[in-house]
Amino acid sequence: MAAQEPLDATSADPAPVAAVKLLSAVLNECRNDIALRRYAEVDMRAIDEIRAKLQVDPSDPQAATWVRQIAKTWSNRLRGGDFRHIRRVLDLLDNRERL
Repeated sequence: MAAQEPLDATSADPAPVAAVKLLSAVLNECRNDIALRRYAEVDMRAIDEIRAKLQVDPSDPQAATWVRQIAKTWSNRLRGGDFRHIRRVLDLLDNRERL
């Protein structure tokens, strides 16, 4: 999956920004799956709003919570498949809270 590339290219980004970029890449891939396309489209609209919030305040706790909720939903949707990238999104957000 090409989802790792955006994260590696922007390792200096704050954790929520990096998590949004990685989640966006995962959702873009899910748009190709007929069963997941509808869900991915809806969540991509939410990701666009989250990006706008993070441009104003990269450490916005509400945006981070929103990303976490979307990632947890996708971890359930992708259960039984490859959801390691979703786990990475959640790990990024967890590390942010410990700092």
